[in-house]
Amino acid sequence: MHEASARGSKGLASVIIACRDELPYLEQTIRFMLTVPSGCPMEIIVVDDGSRDGCADFLRRGGELSRRVHLVEAPGLGPARARNLGAARARGELLVFCDAHIIVPGGWLGDLARPVLAGQAHAVCPALVHTENPHLIIYGGTLSKDLSWVGLTFPPRSLSPVPLAPAGCLAVGREAFLEVGGFEEGLTTWGYDDVEFSLKLWLFGFAVAVMPRVKVVHISRPLKPYQRPGKNLTRNLLLLAALHFSPHRLARVASMAGRYPGFSESWARVSTPGVLKKRDEYFRRRVRDDDWFMHTFGIPV
Repeated sequence: MHEASARGSKGLASVIIACRDELPYLEQTIRFMLTVPSGCPMEIIVVDDGSRDGCADFLRRGGELSRRVHLVEAPGLGPARARNLGAARARGELLVFCDAHIIVPGGWLGDLARPVLAGQAHAVCPALVHTENPHLIIYGGTLSKDLSWVGLTFPPRSLSPVPLAPAGCLAVGREAFLEVGGFEEGLTTWGYDDVEFSLKLWLFGFAVAVMPRVKVVHISRPLKPYQRPGKNLTRNLLLLAALHFSPHRLARVASMAGRYPGFSESWARVSTPGVLKKRDEYFRRRVRDDDWFMHTFGIPV
């Protein structure tokens, strides 16, 4: 992970948007963020991760937006590494990771920041409203028995623990982010990056929560540049399991994934000395185990 300072500017929220091929959504998202009251001081960092559609050109041309937004160029790192690069350039004590295709309400940033800065939770996500089904509101997520993401639709009354927080909009304290090593950079494509990050926070003793009264609109797009199904998703699932699951659960996941595309190649890639060394380090440092996580949140894996 790119190096970042352990201390950020007090009270400042660094909004980090890692994007690839997000025309016209990126500019729209930034204009919303700069127009509505944020509720706390903020900076915006855009990591243009090898876009081919010129979605960040409006920041390169100069003008008001380019003066208010810090643009970081990246060569196509993938979502996890791009977010970590943005975090390394951030100055705030709060890091807020956002997709480039969201619409935020007034006061959103202050409402997400307060519980983190007050120590009530170490990471907080809002409720998400997807444009493809605007009547369905998602309050964080959990995992099904085959380790697929499942959105939680029962609204809590106030700030509440949640197993998984989607990285489409996620606020996390800088110290917690650095303590867990940021997003897992072995996940080079879309899939399980926010699952691994949320799980890692819980296992390392931190708390993840949802703030139900903050509702962020997530725009559903026909093109999803980071999404690569098939063997890439298989590899990401197996890496998640190899890093964090006990031997009996890892064996169960490997058995289940045996029928998935690219299993043999993916299994070989997550069985390397580097992955095993990181697994050993995580098992030594974590204060909760994966059995605790599954039992606490009723996940049948």
